[in-house]
Amino acid sequence: MSSQRFAPLTSNLFARKGDAGPSAPKPSLFWTREPPVAPEPDTPPPPPPIDRPHRMMVMLSASEFERLGIAAVKKGMTRHQILRAALDAHLVRLKREYGGCGCMAMGGNCQDGCGAP
Repeated sequence: MSSQRFAPLTSNLFARKGDAGPSAPKPSLFWTREPPVAPEPDTPPPPPPIDRPHRMMVMLSASEFERLGIAAVKKGMTRHQILRAALDAHLVRLKREYGGCGCMAMGGNCQDGCGAP
């Protein structure tokens, strides 16, 4: 049983001396000078950040989450849009409950005497 498993080692399988080279260019060992960078002119400070939205998390049971998803599909809205609309409607009801005080619907300090700080 003399079956050959491997190709015979011939000179065709080896790189010839002097033909091989590095795969990447050799890095330079000398420092190079970069042109000087002009200093940035004094610029005014950036404007204060715009009031960014705050995030809240609402915990829902599996059935509430599914019902919200069904309602969103039927209304052609996302779950987020439905919750946002519900919150807006609730704040309008609170405004009516507190005698039309704008702080309940628009935020800020109370100026109509409803007692909100």
